Amino acid sequence: MFQRTKSDKKKQRFALFITACIIAALIIVAFVGLFLQGIAEKHRDDVGGAYDLLQNVESKPSNATKQGGLASFVGSEEQVPTVEIYLDPLCPACGQVDRILNDALEKMYEEGQIKIEIHPLNFLDGKSTDTYSSRVSSAIAYISEHDPEHIIKFIAKIYDESNQPSEVNYAPVPDKEIIQWAKEAGVPSSIAKKSVDGRYVQWVTYATNYTITRDDLIAVGKEGFATPLIRIDGNIWSMDGLSLDDLSNDFVRELTSKKSEIGNSIRN
Repeated sequence: MFQRTKSDKKKQRFALFITACIIAALIIVAFVGLFLQGIAEKHRDDVGGAYDLLQNVESKPSNATKQGGLASFVGSEEQVPTVEIYLDPLCPACGQVDRILNDALEKMYEEGQIKIEIHPLNFLDGKSTDTYSSRVSSAIAYISEHDPEHIIKFIAKIYDESNQPSEVNYAPVPDKEIIQWAKEAGVPSSIAKKSVDGRYVQWVTYATNYTITRDDLIAVGKEGFATPLIRIDGNIWSMDGLSLDDLSNDFVRELTSKKSEIGNSIRN
C-alpha cells in the first residue's frame, strides 16, 4: 500500500511538471509572438514616418516621385521599361557597375528606349569630411530636373575612376570640381553652377531614410538594403553569379525581354 501511494505521488508530480512545462512554453510562444508583432509594428511605423517626412519636405525636385526617385525621360512618350537606379555617389561598387553599364544606359536612354528613375542616396556621408554624398546627390537631383538629357552622362562623370573619391582614404572634393564634371557632361554652365547650392540635400536625406526601410528593395539573399541596386519595371535585377564581363550583356537581355527592339543599336 505504501509503495503504491509513493508511486502515485511521483506520477502526480511528473504530471504537474509536464503541465508546468507546457504552460511555460505557451507563455514563451505568446511572449515571442508579441515581441515579433511589436517589431513588425515598429517597422511599419518607421516606414510610414519616413514616407510622411519625404512627402512633406519643403524643397523637392519637380520630377521627384513619391518613392524618393527622380523620373527622367527623353524621346517619345511610348510605353517603355523603367530602370530604377539606387546609388550613393561615394559607393565604390556603384561606380564599378556604372562604368560597365553606362554606355548601354546612355544609348537606350537617349534613343527613348527606356525611362530612368534615379534614387540618389547619402548614407555614406559619414565616410567623407564634407558631406560628399549629400552634395553630389543634390546636384544629381537638380540636373535631372533641369537638364534630363545629360543626367546619365553626369553620373558617368561622377563615377569616372579619375573623379570618384576613395571611400577609405577620402580627400575633400570642392564644389567647383562637381560643376566641372557637370559641364564636361554637357550640362549648361548656369545649371551646373546652381546644382551645387544644396537646395535638395534635405530631400535626399529624407529619401534615403525612407529607401533603406523598404522591404521591397531587399534583394534575395540579402539581410537589408544595399547598393548598387537596379530594378527593371519594379523587379530587382539580380547580379548574383554574374561576372563583371557578363553584366552589360545580361542587363541588355533583361531589357530586351521587356521590349524586343531594345538593345539593337548596342549589338550592331
